[in-house]
Amino acid sequence: MKKIIFLIVFICFTFCGNIRAQVDFGSEDFLSGKNIKMQRNFLNNLIVIGSKLDFSGSSYEDIAMFGININFNGSSNKDVYIAGDTVKISGNIKGNLRVLARNLTIDKLRVNGSVNIVSPEIVMSDSVQCDNVSKIWSRNAQIGGHYRILHIKTKNIIFSKNIDIQDSLFVQSKEKPAIPLNVLKHCHFVYQPQLPQKSQFFLSSKFRKLYSFLSLCFPFLLMILLTPRVLNETIEIIEKNPAWIFFSGLLLLILTPVILILVMITVVGAPLGLIFFIMYLSLLYLCRGFTCIVLGKMFFKKLKEGKIKIILSIFLGTGIFVLLTTIPKISYFIQVIFIIFGFGGLVIGRIRMFLKLRKENLI
Repeated sequence: MKKIIFLIVFICFTFCGNIRAQVDFGSEDFLSGKNIKMQRNFLNNLIVIGSKLDFSGSSYEDIAMFGININFNGSSNKDVYIAGDTVKISGNIKGNLRVLARNLTIDKLRVNGSVNIVSPEIVMSDSVQCDNVSKIWSRNAQIGGHYRILHIKTKNIIFSKNIDIQDSLFVQSKEKPAIPLNVLKHCHFVYQPQLPQKSQFFLSSKFRKLYSFLSLCFPFLLMILLTPRVLNETIEIIEKNPAWIFFSGLLLLILTPVILILVMITVVGAPLGLIFFIMYLSLLYLCRGFTCIVLGKMFFKKLKEGKIKIILSIFLGTGIFVLLTTIPKISYFIQVIFIIFGFGGLVIGRIRMFLKLRKENLI
């Protein structure tokens, strides 16, 4: 895999525990858990999902990290993709860097490739060095360091007096920022005022729709590669028995949280109940995609069954779903309907698989 797709992966199928990645995982390149510390060399592409992630090792391939608190303090020979709430980055990256965060701090970092950052709050120290094109989208930014080409779109920006820019600086902000004189002497500076408020709102609305679309498409595109049988069986169950799946899904949707709450109030079952409750909440978000695919396949009835048909159905069905959910009066109704069908199809399919394996004495 040359480039790791920036994706939302199946949290509902992961086990929430503590993992310390200091032992030999062999060819394993997927880690998940609550607290994960990575302090060794990784030879393969690395995908990590968890609540608290701490990377202080090195990687020879791409790295993708998804979590709440992320601390990257290592090295990578190729690209690094990070998405989280509070993110701290330092170290050495020979490829490109892509970051999506709520609060971002970068210190003592060198990036040989390009940099793309989206974060409302950004602090970049004077020890940052970016050798290629750097693009930053933010609300409040404090920028220091050394850059070749720097593009910034933000509301408020403060430049460090020690900032160094070799070729060009482009800034779009509410007010024209104060640029140190040593920067203006040897770089081309372009300033544009911030777009009108109405235009900003229009762009942010489009971004939310795009994010919603991609966050539903990517997991199912990944399922085509990793778990095609689960995907096809779930879709087939919904298509063949829509009425039965609807009522089964509605019943399961109501009973599942009640059962999990009863399990959690017991001393022995509390940890297990909490794990499955988190999985249940994740499934509510994810299972809408199965219904989207079924909807998309209705428009490709004449197309031959296969991966191409599934991929087209994912994009078309998800696109229709996202557009329908933008209508205020029916948004929640549409979401509930899609959740019921998807949840029912997924759970019924897994129950059938379990019974089949039991019948064949495989489990």
